[in-house]
This record gives sequence, C-alpha cells and structure tokens, in this order.
Amino acid sequence: MRERTGRIARKFGPWLVAAAILGYLFGKIPFGDAWRAAGEARLEIFVPGMLAAVTFWFLVESRAFAYLFSRFNAPLGWAEARSLRGTTYLLTPINWNAGTAGVILHLRRSKNVGAIESTSTMLFYAIIDSTVLALLAIVGVSLLPQSPEVASLRRLALGFMAFQLALLALFMAPAPAWGWLARLRGMGIFRTHGLATLGDVATLAGLRGLYFMGFVGIFWLGSHSFGVRVPVEMATAAMPAILFATILPITPGGLGTQAAAMLFFFAPYGEEAAILAFGLAFPVALALGRILVGLFYLRDLAALRRAPVPETM
Repeated sequence: MRERTGRIARKFGPWLVAAAILGYLFGKIPFGDAWRAAGEARLEIFVPGMLAAVTFWFLVESRAFAYLFSRFNAPLGWAEARSLRGTTYLLTPINWNAGTAGVILHLRRSKNVGAIESTSTMLFYAIIDSTVLALLAIVGVSLLPQSPEVASLRRLALGFMAFQLALLALFMAPAPAWGWLARLRGMGIFRTHGLATLGDVATLAGLRGLYFMGFVGIFWLGSHSFGVRVPVEMATAAMPAILFATILPITPGGLGTQAAAMLFFFAPYGEEAAILAFGLAFPVALALGRILVGLFYLRDLAALRRAPVPETM
C-alpha cells in the first residue's frame, strides 16, 4: 500500500504542485488578462525564434556530448551524439532529470558504458554548467544599475561560482593527498573529475556558455514579442535563476515555476499579464520544439529499446 501511494505521489505530485503554483499565479493575475496578452503577442517573431533556438541548442549540446563522452567514456561521433540528444529530448520536456537518466541508459545500451561511469561524467558536466551559469549571472548583474539588491545578487553569484570552482579543484587536483580525500577522489562517482584537464574544462565551458547565451537571446526576443521590454543585461542576470527554477523536479518541465521566476525578475519591464503569458508560453514552446526534434529520431529510439541491456558494467 505504501509503495503504491509512493508511486502515485511521484506520478501525480508534480502536476499537483504545478496546479497549485498556477492557481496562485492566476489568483494574482486573472487568467483572462494573461489570455488577452497572449493573443496580442507577436507570434510571427516568437515562434520562428523558438524554432531557431531549439535547433541551435540541439546542435550545440549534441556537439558538447560528442566531446564529453568521447573524452571520458566511449567514442561518440557528432551524428551519434545528435541521435542520443534527440531520443532523450522525448523525456526532457517531462522532467530534466528524466532526460539525464535517459542519457545514462542510452550510453549503457549503445556503448556498454557503466551507470556509475556515465553518472560521473554527467556530474562533472553539471558542475561545468553551474560554473558557467554563475559567471553569466555575474556578468549580467554587473551591467545592471547598482543597488543594495544588485550587490547582494552579485555576492551570491560570486560565492556560488567560487564553490563550484572549489569542487572542480578538489577532485581534479592530485594535492593535497590526504588519506580521506584520496579515498573520496578514488570513488567511481568522481572518476571523470580525476581524468579531466583544464583544457577539457575550457572546451566544455565554451560550448556550454554558447548554449546558455542562446537562452539569453530567446528571453530577450521572446519577452519583447510579448510586449515586455526586458533589457539584455537583465535577461543575462536572470537567466540562470530561471533555468534553475525550470530543472527543479517539483513540476513537469518547469510548468509554473518558470513563470513565477520570470514574474519576479521581469516585473519592472512590462505588464504582469504579458510576463505571465510569456512565462507559460515559453516552456510549452520549448517542450514542443524538443519533441519535434525527437520525432526525427524515433527510429533510433525504437532500435535502442530493442537492444538488450548489457549484463556487464
């Protein structure tokens, strides 16, 4: 009974949380106002912009995957990486963590890469992501008009980036060689960190920086298409927090959480109803765009699902 209740909670819990957040948002901003704002949006700008952005993200991220897994796990060409990213795009719109699990399973089936080994690589990749996002937040905040709140945000971003860099240094550097630290570095989950070089960090950070700048561009373009005049420096500063709100595993695909984050950061630049309309339209358009890409790889997904799971890790 308890297991069944747990399964039901995991299945429907995120949707209930999303419904609660949306209920709160629509209690603050009438649904009719958000609908009106959506109807007034310049979709001839927003839709092509989203399609171009999804294609750009797909190509850049698959290129990063090709480098990442070839370097640390198994040879992976760009075409194979595009298939990997395309098939897992069918999971990512539901939950970012489900997409990550899909990558790990894909590598196990297609390349016989052990779960711990690929998880280590994804963990290393996540630290690179967090560091790049913190750097972009610092850049964006530094360009904003200065105030005590802006100064606090900059200190927070600096502290977060310093923490991520410290983690990289801790697991990549051979010293200090304390016994407990050596045992920690020797754990399988930190295998990739020990193999990585500064060149790997620079290459991946460059690719991920390019990827995240695409979000800055679409936040700026998309908000303007909804009549919200968000300056590019605010789009840069707010983008990391909005993306973190998206990947929180509490709602499907960041439904509700992303709109709430946009309302918080973009409120000074336009009508709240228009911001809410954009905040709700963006994750839906992103999910549909990724599913559209994933449909091109349905044959690959079917072949992957028929492949036996290797018994040896």
